[in-house]
Amino acid sequence: MMERWKGRVALVTGASVGIGAAVARALVQHGMKVVGCARNVDKIEKLAAECQSAGYSGTLIPYKCDLCNEEEILSMFSAIKTLHQGVDVCINNAGLAHNEPLLSGRTEGWRNMIDVNILALAICTREAYQSMKERHVDDGHIININSMGGHRMVPSADEHFYCATKYAVTAMTEGLRQELREAKTHIRATSISPGIVETEFAFRHHNSDPERAAAVYESIKVNRLCVCDVSLHTSPAVQLYHGCLSSTVFESRRHRQRHHICPERTCSCSDR
Repeated sequence: MMERWKGRVALVTGASVGIGAAVARALVQHGMKVVGCARNVDKIEKLAAECQSAGYSGTLIPYKCDLCNEEEILSMFSAIKTLHQGVDVCINNAGLAHNEPLLSGRTEGWRNMIDVNILALAICTREAYQSMKERHVDDGHIININSMGGHRMVPSADEHFYCATKYAVTAMTEGLRQELREAKTHIRATSISPGIVETEFAFRHHNSDPERAAAVYESIKVNRLCVCDVSLHTSPAVQLYHGCLSSTVFESRRHRQRHHICPERTCSCSDR
């Protein structure tokens, strides 16, 4: 249950909106100290105030960080070490997509997806592990918010490079699992692969065509994002249930990794 995680520190990247904000809220509700980072922290500050007003037992600490800049990431981990001892749980949630096909895309867009979806995830993973290792934390958890696009290619040229970055996340999570096993640690690695969830993702993806973004969600009657219950057996992570964030269940066995592939179907849960 969540009791043993009270007071422990979780880092959630991309915590200003969508899945990241929902995860941050849920973990704060269950007593964790959550460092939520994003390039713009206004929404995280608002969420922190909402959590405090709701009387949640944990705290949300907004942190401004551009994940495309390694120095800012390292500075963030240094600040967490100074103020909160270190990271016990790292949730690599930040991710983005650009309309940059393989045959005609701009290198700038490709590079941005690599920087956020792959390199930032790898850097945060490395730094989180080092934080756990130096404090002899042997029950930590590194959680990658992956995508269905990390397991099959979407039939749309606009998504192909994005899917390639998510395939990399699938491979890196397995590599991480193997390295953790070789290090003889109980720190766990998890990859969660949602289908389409109604957040700001599509509107950012199709930022020049909001009608197209809205049509993406409408066409599939997408599930609404919610956090109905976070009741962890042993670790602070989230199960994608009917394509939305609703409860948590993770493997408790040593060095096991679960790819939870969620079906793309309508969920009756309401927005939070």
